Amino acid sequence: MSEPLPPTVDWNKYRKRIEYEDGLLNARVNVFLILNGLGAAALGLSKDYTAQIIIAVVVIAVNLLLWLCTLQTALVIRNLNSEYIHDANDPIDKRVRQSLKWLPRGLRSTAILGVWLPLILFIEWIVGLIMLIAAACK
Repeated sequence: MSEPLPPTVDWNKYRKRIEYEDGLLNARVNVFLILNGLGAAALGLSKDYTAQIIIAVVVIAVNLLLWLCTLQTALVIRNLNSEYIHDANDPIDKRVRQSLKWLPRGLRSTAILGVWLPLILFIEWIVGLIMLIAAACK
């Protein structure tokens, strides 16, 4: 856990910050998906291997940066939630967490959106780049 919280914590503000960070994660994932879609469309429309390789390299670089942003947001959400769960005694939050107890933490929505989806797309673009280079060398 982090440093001790002051005795009078406004848990409503805390919860609003969690919701803000969650909205930020959703916005970043939307940007991430839009840019990947545009990159895939540009790649499909291009007939030149050199242009396709450049497009793939640019999308990989953008994906890496966006993955770092979504990862940071996911970590902030996880830390805020840990404090909130530990100290807020919110009955609604307890009920929601109880219903998700069977699902491993790494497979919950914040982890999927903030870690796994960006990482999988990043890897897919790297594989695509390798395939493009192999096809260009033939």
